[in-house]
Amino acid sequence: MWGTEYSGPTAAVENAFEQKAVILCDVEKTDADALDTAHQLFNVLQMRIIQMNAKDHDVHAAYVSHISHITSFALANTVLEKEKEDNAIFEMASAGFESTVRLAKSNPAMWVPIFLQNKVNVLDVLNEHIEQLTKFRDSIRDDKGTDLQNLIEHANKIRRIIK
Repeated sequence: MWGTEYSGPTAAVENAFEQKAVILCDVEKTDADALDTAHQLFNVLQMRIIQMNAKDHDVHAAYVSHISHITSFALANTVLEKEKEDNAIFEMASAGFESTVRLAKSNPAMWVPIFLQNKVNVLDVLNEHIEQLTKFRDSIRDDKGTDLQNLIEHANKIRRIIK
């Protein structure tokens, strides 16, 4: 799984798939020759081949890909609604903001069908995300610094997974 927020031939990146994951779903239902050809192709591209059933793929993709895009779209919309001066956004935006909203530049023609086709899993992760945002909001609103610190420290555990 790999991509940028850009699409089309001009967005191509040399060696983009090297060491990236490719997920092959329900391989037991796949023609053996076609599967062998796919393996050969992905090996030439030096990709990491992962096999799983389609249902598991959809769950995991919602949690590690789809929610990131929704969050980025929502943050971009929030800033665009609240900050009416484009120049202020441009002048003040730091690398953190830029990296967080990078995905908001993604093509809606790609993401609308993905969100709708994986609706059950997307709604599940979105509900959990809203719950997490609510915890942050409530901790800040109620001046609960210890709760806020605990939320951030718990989030820091992602370091052991993603370096």
